[in-house]
Parts: sequence; C-alpha cells; structure tokens
Amino acid sequence: MIKILILLAGLLLINFCAGCAKVAVQGRQADTYAKEFNPPPSGWSGLYIYRTRNIMGSALKKSLYVDGQFIGETARGVFFYRLVEPGMHILKTESEFSENDLEIQCIEGKNHYVNQALRPGLFVGGAYLSVVEETEAQNDIKGYRLAENKDNPEKNLEEYTGRPGTGSIPGPRNRSDFEILNTTQESD
Repeated sequence: MIKILILLAGLLLINFCAGCAKVAVQGRQADTYAKEFNPPPSGWSGLYIYRTRNIMGSALKKSLYVDGQFIGETARGVFFYRLVEPGMHILKTESEFSENDLEIQCIEGKNHYVNQALRPGLFVGGAYLSVVEETEAQNDIKGYRLAENKDNPEKNLEEYTGRPGTGSIPGPRNRSDFEILNTTQESD
C-alpha cells in the first residue's frame, strides 16, 4: 500500500513539475477582438471555452469537441472563441479514462461561457466542463490568450457524424470578418 501511495505521489509531482503545456495562439488582432465580447453575427451564438491558469495539470493538453467536432487542445491560460448555430450543443473534453461532456443551450445573439477545469486523476489529470456566468468568465478570459483553432476532421468523434446543425466555426478575428459573416447570414 505504501508503495502505491509513493508511486501516486511521484506521478502527481511529475505532473506539477513537468512544465506547462503549450498550444499555438492567434495573433494580437484576433485576441483583442475576441476580448471585446461583441455579440455574435446575426443567426449565430458565441461560445467561449477557456482553461484557467490553475497550476493543476499545467503540463497537460486536453482535447475539446463541439458536437463531436475536434476544435483543438487546451493548455493553461488559453481560450477558444467559436460560433455555433442557436440550439442545444454537446461539448466534450478529453479526460483521464473517457470524454466528459456538457450539454449547453445556445441562444442566438448571445455569448456563452464554459470553463474547462482539471482535477487530479489516478494516472493523469481528469477534466470537466462547466457553464460560467458572463462577468466572471469575461474577467478570467481578459488575462488569457486566444488559442489557434485546430479543426481536424480526422479527430472528430464518430458518434456525432451527420447530425444537422451541429459543430462550430471559428469566431470572427476582426470587424471585417464579423461583417462578412453577418452579411452572409442575412442574405440566406
């Protein structure tokens, strides 16, 4: 029993001391625009998914999915800004033994905020998702960096393939992108 406890303590120590995981981040213009928290373009809901600067699991990257669509990996102190169609969406995060998920109802013209938090696990840190109140989330996100979207169909979860109106697209990086998305949606 003592050997198991020593092994677990060693694994936790390695987890804390291994350094911070890094993911690619977007440029300053996109980062600044996302932190203005503008309402999404017409016909869309905004979705911010972020991971705090908590030291727990700082050496770990965790995959994120929106309706089975792989959007990228998180690291300490980063966030994703996505657009989704209004309606119910399922967010998933990679955890220790399987994905953990969160269902969220997204409303047109509104931004929604989700925190990915890590917790101690048996071998590596687990992860879970929770909805966060707007003011708290915006205050957190202002100190973080906008992650580069890594949409990769090869990493999509198969169980959601073919569901209409699912998934997401990267959020606008500037006012011009916003206008293009807004005009495209209004002309449909």
